[in-house]
Amino acid sequence: MNNSVSVLFGANSIKKVYEDSLQDESLDIICLASNYKAVIGDFFDRIYGPKLYGKIKTREIISDNLENREDAKAKDQHINAVKFLAGTSETDMLLSADKAVLISYNRESPLAVVISDPELVKSLKLEFEVLWGGL
Repeated sequence: MNNSVSVLFGANSIKKVYEDSLQDESLDIICLASNYKAVIGDFFDRIYGPKLYGKIKTREIISDNLENREDAKAKDQHINAVKFLAGTSETDMLLSADKAVLISYNRESPLAVVISDPELVKSLKLEFEVLWGGL
């Protein structure tokens, strides 16, 4: 999937994209969704999270709320660093070495956009670095 952009529709496609990300050595994540369970159920908490946290190095920007702050306390900040951002958006973004994934938890039409175009990935990584450094 070199130099491409793919749009994958539906909850199962979103779950598959998350599962695929478990092969990456590290991930930068922006997770501002608060109603993701309406689309993927308990997949993130029951299946994905336990395979990710403590095993894959992450930097995660998440919505600033009490629940997220409590969850962050349980994470090893050397492996799974967390910063907080005010506000929510029913979206996630995953950035790996050579891929970016944008996820929409729109209940009517959930989707994942998988980007492997090097210039788009580079741009999104730069934007993440700027945001990370400013928090």
